[in-house]
Amino acid sequence: MMKYSFAGLIGLFVISGCASTTTTAEYPNLPVTDNELAEAKWAELERFPARYPKQAVINSLEGCATVEYVITPDNQVQDISVVESTDTHFSAAAKDVVTNWKWSELPNNIVSEPVKTQTRFDFCMDKGNQACDTIEPEYSCPGEDIIYSRGMAR
Repeated sequence: MMKYSFAGLIGLFVISGCASTTTTAEYPNLPVTDNELAEAKWAELERFPARYPKQAVINSLEGCATVEYVITPDNQVQDISVVESTDTHFSAAAKDVVTNWKWSELPNNIVSEPVKTQTRFDFCMDKGNQACDTIEPEYSCPGEDIIYSRGMAR
């Protein structure tokens, strides 16, 4: 009979949890279509900004995250991965919001084949009377499709 300490069990849980989150991409060789969601066919998609992570607001942290994902003809979003990010909180928020966009409300077969695209999320604090999209950021993530998540410093 094996005995584990509480800390040992937590360690096993963390290790096995990390291993289980590894996913195999279903479309590894699909090329990225830049700025796909700017096409008129996606106009009905309700895309809202990522929630600014609470910890980032508390620390007045700004940054970005670019996520890549595949959209299938039946409007399923698959193979979501982080291309680049300045902080893990921003990565998590970006991945989460893409899955919560109203994909199911779109008509099927907007695309006839799966398409891979990227969206960049910029997390910035509005400064005075200047909006985030008018300020040159000190951080950089790739991507032409940009959505701004604005924070307010306390």
